[in-house]
Amino acid sequence: MKPSNYNFFFPYDADESKVIAYNSYSNALALMEKSKYEVFQKFVDTGAVIEDEEFVKQLRFANFVVDDEIDELERVRHNMLKSRYNNNNLSIILAPTADCNFRCLYCYEKDVIKPVYMSSVVEDAVIKLIADQANTISNLFIMWYGGDPLMDINCVERLTHKILTICDENSITYDNIMVTNGYFLTREVSMKLKDLKIKNIQVTIDGSEEAHDKKRPHADGSGTYKTIMKNLEENIDILPPVLVRINVDKSNIEDGKKLIKELEEKGLTKKLKPYLARIQSHTDTYEKSSCFDSCSFSKEDAKGLSADDDNCINLYPRNFYNYCNADQVNSFVISPEGYIYKCAKEIGDKSKVVGSLAEHVEANEKHDLSYMMYDPTTSTKCKNCNVLPICMGGCPFDRKNNDSDTCSRYKFVLDDYVKVIAENLKSKSSLTG
Repeated sequence: MKPSNYNFFFPYDADESKVIAYNSYSNALALMEKSKYEVFQKFVDTGAVIEDEEFVKQLRFANFVVDDEIDELERVRHNMLKSRYNNNNLSIILAPTADCNFRCLYCYEKDVIKPVYMSSVVEDAVIKLIADQANTISNLFIMWYGGDPLMDINCVERLTHKILTICDENSITYDNIMVTNGYFLTREVSMKLKDLKIKNIQVTIDGSEEAHDKKRPHADGSGTYKTIMKNLEENIDILPPVLVRINVDKSNIEDGKKLIKELEEKGLTKKLKPYLARIQSHTDTYEKSSCFDSCSFSKEDAKGLSADDDNCINLYPRNFYNYCNADQVNSFVISPEGYIYKCAKEIGDKSKVVGSLAEHVEANEKHDLSYMMYDPTTSTKCKNCNVLPICMGGCPFDRKNNDSDTCSRYKFVLDDYVKVIAENLKSKSSLTG
């Protein structure tokens, strides 16, 4: 028996007789009596036998100790490969249009925005792709993307009705979300989304009206903040849960924090879930010096954490096996032209196309393999990192574009999040010693 490489122990300020124990492989979180922690630490330092069999059983269960012959890195690799090549799930990011009514300053798609909409030929090909796998999959996930997908709500409706029929006939669990700028979330559209069983929506609001309108103006140059806020406030009763993404850089992070407080004060955060996200300079679309690096952003984001805020549980780490669509075999990003990509950030770049549902294109197999064959468990940077199971090397797109700043926030502020979450759970008697 040996200690796991993925153990973390933090002081528990609310009770000095306990410590917080966390393991990033099992994602287990517990309060441990300090006396037991001292016994465990003696085992780690000297190999002293732990006499308490029940304590050993608990340590094994939560992966704080493993058998001597276990290679934990191989465990992580095994989980990664199982997830990466799992054909039980089908995941598709669908862009009904490349058109957008916004001209956001930091948008990585702003050079490829164009009035292109999905044809009936491509729509039929999407349905065929799903139908062909209906006998072998148990779960289907769709993300409606763009451009802005609400610029072609009719396409979303047509496809959804056919997709729901396939899922119903084949007992497939269907899950779908939508990423939209929120400008078209009128009462009528919100009712349609409810009928289409959209599970979640992500809308971006970049802080105050002034900060937002500067970064996310309409294509005609006018502001967009008031329209988005009006839509959310007036239709909150029928909208599904809304993730409010607040993109921040060094110039508007305080505005972003103020927006969160304003939404709380208005009583909107039961349905709206705001969170900060850092603006990145993808493909030189934004001044890099204005952006936070992962470390500094993580520390800024952790300021003001409160155990009294039940939303803090959303910060609890989760295990990554494969990271995202880009490194999963049965996952596709489909543009309105029917081109298939590995990452949504590459839509519009034909050199990154890995297949097509419509016209023949030269597929970039090398590009496809570069996503699928990357293994963070063999990376010099990642393989010995104790947060590897909750990071898995970070964003594949950033890595491929030679961005060294791919580490998870938990590399820098795991203790901040875990301490707050532990206190929150303890107050609800969900965490035991």
